[in-house]
Amino acid sequence: MPFTKSALRAEKRMQVGGSGSSSSKGAGPSMMMRPNREKLVQQLDPDASVRGPGAWDMEDMHYEKALIRSLFEYVRAGELDMALDLCVQTSQSWRAASLRGAIFYHDPDVSAPSNGDLAGPLGNRTRSIWRRIAWKAALNVSLDPYERALYGALCGELSSVLAVSETWEERLWGYINARFEQQLEHGMIQTAPFADVQRTEETTAEATESLESIFEQLAHASPQATTEALDPYHIVQRAVITDSVPDLLSRVNARLPEMQLLDERVYARLVRFFAHLALFCHLIHIPLPVPLRAPILNAYVGVLQRAGQSCELVALYASSLELENAHEVYADFLCTLDPDTSLEDRRHALVQVKPHGMDPAIVARKTVDLLFAELVPAIVDEAEIREWNAHLSIDERRLILSIDWLTFFDATYADAIVQANTIMRVFLTTGRLHAAHSLLHRLPTELLTVLSEITVSEDQLVELDHWRIYFDVLNKSVAVRGLWSDAALADSHAEFHDWASALRSACDAARLATLELLELGWLQFPVSDPARQEQLALIRRKYIPEIVVSLHLMLVDTSHIVTENLAHALALPNLVADERLCLYMEFAVPASSSTHPLRKYLDHVREAALLALDRRQDVLGCNAAPVS
Repeated sequence: MPFTKSALRAEKRMQVGGSGSSSSKGAGPSMMMRPNREKLVQQLDPDASVRGPGAWDMEDMHYEKALIRSLFEYVRAGELDMALDLCVQTSQSWRAASLRGAIFYHDPDVSAPSNGDLAGPLGNRTRSIWRRIAWKAALNVSLDPYERALYGALCGELSSVLAVSETWEERLWGYINARFEQQLEHGMIQTAPFADVQRTEETTAEATESLESIFEQLAHASPQATTEALDPYHIVQRAVITDSVPDLLSRVNARLPEMQLLDERVYARLVRFFAHLALFCHLIHIPLPVPLRAPILNAYVGVLQRAGQSCELVALYASSLELENAHEVYADFLCTLDPDTSLEDRRHALVQVKPHGMDPAIVARKTVDLLFAELVPAIVDEAEIREWNAHLSIDERRLILSIDWLTFFDATYADAIVQANTIMRVFLTTGRLHAAHSLLHRLPTELLTVLSEITVSEDQLVELDHWRIYFDVLNKSVAVRGLWSDAALADSHAEFHDWASALRSACDAARLATLELLELGWLQFPVSDPARQEQLALIRRKYIPEIVVSLHLMLVDTSHIVTENLAHALALPNLVADERLCLYMEFAVPASSSTHPLRKYLDHVREAALLALDRRQDVLGCNAAPVS
């Protein structure tokens, strides 16, 4: 206490040099020098100000208060060793000895120390006695509040610690520390050979207080504490301390729909916090079942998606789930990408799962499955579209682009073939020739050139080949129609000759391709799946009559230029009636029509036969005309 010592020395000097009269009156010069200051202590032992009368000098008093508060904060932070060092550095070794009594006794010869570097016994063998004295010091109202709290923190006396605690966390620490000390004291007394029975009963009663009851006491300590207890982070704090994080996450998952009604930023902050809480518990091996972690992590991935975060970040958080669930979560993220995203960017997004232990092939398959589940029912429910040059709808385009996910790696080439066939059947059963044609063009050359090397069932390869043959027929028929519409452009005899030659070649190519398709037994091959077999049969019934009638009309229309086409048209019914192919069986009356397709086709044949008869009569008439 340097300022107190200096002031006392000054008073002594003034008393020695002062007058006798002044001394006899008891009012020396020292009192004249300290008109508004409290009388100083007359001894310099640590308890002088408590024992009275007098007090420390104001400067020493402020320094002492700051020192004691620092010691208390060291102790509250679990740094008792630093508090002891501070006492020694400030020449208060007596206080260091006093505080050292709080250290529990440990003998390395009896049990190995946790840190493994103790050379001999350490701590206070009679800590229970020291604790009683510290308890009395904590209740001594004549001491500084922080000095009382210092001893209260070390011995577990709660009221002195609460007196200097302002925040929720400080008060909570006081309650938990007091209970911890009570539990330790209880264990010490229980193992003592001559325990005080009454003290043992009191300590046992204190030790039975649960952590949950501590939070209840803290929450009802004041109106302010009641409000603080409802803070979301304090609720989480309670769950962590009481080891009830699974119950908390269960409640959070149940309230996720309600939380979505909050402001977007508030919702994102809460979801992010609880997602990281679940991740941290998982990392430190606190058991959290997948059904508890998955909803909140899925919600956070959704927040990342809406915030436009990078695929790398989404992959990182998705990988924290169980592997199967992680694949599905990231696949759901890929489904939300803009359909106009380039192939290279989509490939990059898919590859991001590799560093996080996920399989890109599995993610690609799940992505396509999710897109199918969303888009196929919508397309099936829409009205049929029969126009060859119709524009693709948004759903049709997304469904076609979904195949791209299966064409990035060799491992998913087989899936690409199977799913392409599936989409083809969906499009053709609903009359979407334009969409099916676009899908066929979407299949990459890298896939089509290695079909023979892909491990996939033979019927899938045959089906894909039949689709390619069918659209080759359509392309050749469209080419004939295009040439036929260009007839008016042939002005000169040479141009007409070239046009007629091109038309003849196109007609022959279209006719031969169509006949090959019909004689092939289009879409007739063994299939194990009854639903798929039914789809193929429906497509045959829908398109075989159209193929036959389209070929017939093309041959009849072009027979004015390619005369032999009329004979080909009249020979076509023989192929339809051939019992080996049974094409006539596909001309059944559809449910949406009252006109029999076979009767309609035979009407066209009859008209062609009459046309052939007229032309024959014209030829015969020309041959019988007299020569002028």
